[in-house]
Amino acid sequence: MKKNNFLVLLCIVFYSLLFSCADEKQAQSRANANHGLELYERMCANCHQSDGSGFVKLYPPLKNADYLKQNPKAIFGIIKNGMKGRVIVNGIEFNLVMPANPKLSDKEIEHIVEYVQTRFLSSSE
Repeated sequence: MKKNNFLVLLCIVFYSLLFSCADEKQAQSRANANHGLELYERMCANCHQSDGSGFVKLYPPLKNADYLKQNPKAIFGIIKNGMKGRVIVNGIEFNLVMPANPKLSDKEIEHIVEYVQTRFLSSSE
């Protein structure tokens, strides 16, 4: 009987730890997403708009942007180092300089990238 009680207790502890870790990861993911949204609104939305639609033929859209979908690893570098030269996004040519963001930490850029990928590049939109 004591052995069965010990096993039940052990299972309860194991599942509690498992679910608390999942809750922590979910909470951290939500915090990262919120921070990414805040940074995006402050640093990116002026040009790319809050809804990711871009602005006329001046600033490319991020929402469903084929360029970003084809180059997902480039997003971090574009935010950090900026971008010069011609780029075609969804069949439209853009050629304004995107300035570098040297004041953003790598972690902040990661949060923006996560936000952009989740909000604007997910297949559910």
